[in-house]
Amino acid sequence: MRRITICFVALTALASIGGPASALASGAPSQPHSYRTVIRLSGDEYSDAQGNVLSNQRRGKCPPPPSAAVPSGCWTWAANRLGHGTYTVGQPNLQGTQLVWTFSLTDTRGDSLTGNLTEHFSPDPSPSDALTHANRYPATYTFTAGTGRFAGVTGVLTAATTTTTVDVAPATGAAHTKFTSTSTGTLTFPSKL
Repeated sequence: MRRITICFVALTALASIGGPASALASGAPSQPHSYRTVIRLSGDEYSDAQGNVLSNQRRGKCPPPPSAAVPSGCWTWAANRLGHGTYTVGQPNLQGTQLVWTFSLTDTRGDSLTGNLTEHFSPDPSPSDALTHANRYPATYTFTAGTGRFAGVTGVLTAATTTTTVDVAPATGAAHTKFTSTSTGTLTFPSKL
């Protein structure tokens, strides 16, 4: 009788903490999760009369509000479920009729989504220093890696990108250009975000 009581107590204790089946389930690998994703990019760029970019912050963190004589550009991103932060790109490579860049979307915690950006160019026939001059870039973002909560990300998003000249300084010819992009597609993560 003592042996039966001890077995019953042991089984009752296992059942109250989830038993062997729940212990196995909690150690099971998580399943990949795919999310329909829309990422919005925006930014400002400034260039001189010859088209040379001034103080391009596209390759670094956004500066505080401009207090210097030369304004600084800055690119940011936002997406539901993913958050928001700074958008940066590497040097482009020309491959046929398209530009290929590396990119990084870093959120406010320091976690990053990285990959390759392929852009095609549809030039506006108006002069580049004309107000409302707009260039359009159909683009593809291929996500290949991530850090922190974005580790293991994969996926492809297609984008419609536009750069529009919104202001030209009459004295210097320096142009202020707005950058906007909306990319949509599916991103897959090793586990639920």
